[in-house]
Amino acid sequence: MSGLLELSLVDAKGLESTDIFGKMDPYVLIEYKDQKLKSKVAKGQGNNPVWNEKFTLWAQYPEEDDQYNLILRIMDKDKFCKDDFVGEVRIAMKEMVRIGINEGTVDTQPRTYNVVNSKGASSGELQVRLALTRKSLQGRE
Repeated sequence: MSGLLELSLVDAKGLESTDIFGKMDPYVLIEYKDQKLKSKVAKGQGNNPVWNEKFTLWAQYPEEDDQYNLILRIMDKDKFCKDDFVGEVRIAMKEMVRIGINEGTVDTQPRTYNVVNSKGASSGELQVRLALTRKSLQGRE
């Protein structure tokens, strides 16, 4: 059984700055199982970016050994060097996928998650909304 996972990337607050000059240009790399997406760059929005962007991912019924983490990596877009890692949020999705597929739908209000930097310290907050609806698409089950 399968479903469509809708992720609404709302905003972030208090992100740890990685820019020495000017404001950060943050964006989010979204990873769920073998699916990878990228948000728009919040150009010049610094530590408190707003995206208000929606993404759709495919979710399958959880199996015992599956890793069901939605990973949201916040990056700072740089022109002249490699983009900087700001921090990430890992959301355990197994229970949400199970409920959404069994009951037909599950929807959360926007929730705030702590962003964790490469040293394991808090690096701000990320607000997202998640919804999952049971769907059957040819070739995906």
